[in-house]
Amino acid sequence: MPDLNALILRNSPRVVAAGRLIKGLYYAEDPDGPNTVATFFLACDHLLERKPFLIMDFRSRQFFLDGDRDGCVDATETLALSDIDPADFLPAVDGAEELCNEDLLGHRQLNGLAAAP
Repeated sequence: MPDLNALILRNSPRVVAAGRLIKGLYYAEDPDGPNTVATFFLACDHLLERKPFLIMDFRSRQFFLDGDRDGCVDATETLALSDIDPADFLPAVDGAEELCNEDLLGHRQLNGLAAAP
């Protein structure tokens, strides 16, 4: 996945909702500029996965999908529009429907979820 360290994080990574959801984080190149990139993470009960499953680059209108959530891009494409709905990509993400499954949650907390400060 692209390296986001050079960009400014625009919103909090905290997850305040319970249940399974998608958390979007927005980044910019400078404090007063427009959003450059949006990253989308799976989250469950206040815990955020460590790696995004989807990144949208608004400059190039390209998306980067990590379908198996291993930190490597599995698919990239240019969108005709500059908007993106991360829910449209969930069928291509392995295990997304099992994220809040009680049987798997304890295992995933240790291996893939991080409590945000």
